[in-house]
This record gives sequence, C-alpha cells and structure tokens, in this order.
Amino acid sequence: MKVALKVYIYHWMLRQIHDQFRLGSLWRVVILLGLSCVIASCALQKRTDLPIFREESQVQVQLPPGQPGNLLANANDAMQAGQLDKAEMHLERALRLSPRDPQLWHGMARVRFEQKNYGQVVQFCLKSNSLADNNGAIVRQNWILMEKAYLETGEEEKAAQARHNAQESH
Repeated sequence: MKVALKVYIYHWMLRQIHDQFRLGSLWRVVILLGLSCVIASCALQKRTDLPIFREESQVQVQLPPGQPGNLLANANDAMQAGQLDKAEMHLERALRLSPRDPQLWHGMARVRFEQKNYGQVVQFCLKSNSLADNNGAIVRQNWILMEKAYLETGEEEKAAQARHNAQESH
C-alpha cells in the first residue's frame, strides 16, 4: 500500500512539473537560466593581475645554535622534499626548545602556507616579526609571505599593505 502511494505521488509530481513547463513557462525558465548565468559570471573572482612582491630566494640567515638550528635545517630539508608533516614536527620540537626564535616562527609560517592555512601564516609571521628585533631580513621575508597569504584569501588591501611593509623593511 505504501509503495502504491509513493508511485501515485511521484506521478502526480511529474504531471505538476509537466503542467508548469508549458510553452509560456518555458520561456520564463530560459530567461531565468540566462540571467543566472550572467549573474554567476559577474561574481567576485580572485584578481590575478596584482604583482606579487617576489622574495629574493630565501635569505641566508644564521641558524640558531645547537639543537634548534639542527631541527630547523631538518625542517627545511623536509619542506624541500615535500614532507610537510615531518617539517612541522621538526619545527614544533625546535619551538619547544627555543620559543623566542623568529626564524623558527617564520619556518612554521612557511609550512602553514604550503598547507594552505593562510590565517596561521599571518599569525606566525606577526609572531616572528615581534621577536625579530633588528633582523631586517627575516622581517622582510615575513611581510612577503603575509602578502602571498593575503592574496590567496582575496584580501588585496592587506596584501598591498604587506607589500609596502616589505619594501620599507629593506
């Protein structure tokens, strides 16, 4: 009995749909579809014409002494091999040993960028900048990385400000 009722409702719905799409209604549907296509093409799209401030190749900075420096070197090797989880693990260990090292925070920001976690990229770069004191090279790299993260999230004004800050920190 339940199956027969479902079949009846299904056929009733098909008749209703058929009645709605008679010739006059069909034109309305075609016009609505056309308008929706036009509106969809006007939707916000990520701008690709903005220039990205290019980093000069990772600036050679002196590795932190001892175990944190070794862990940072291991993390860089893992990043180049595409092993982001391994790089993250090395950096987390290094940060436990030396939480006030700006290079380690920048390294973690680079890993997060590759993982497409752009919010944390910005946070880690800001943390690195707050610890960098007079290390202009690392500050510059942080601003460049923040610019890229902002561009990925479509925040063009913040990206432009980060680009400006990178140029100023030179």
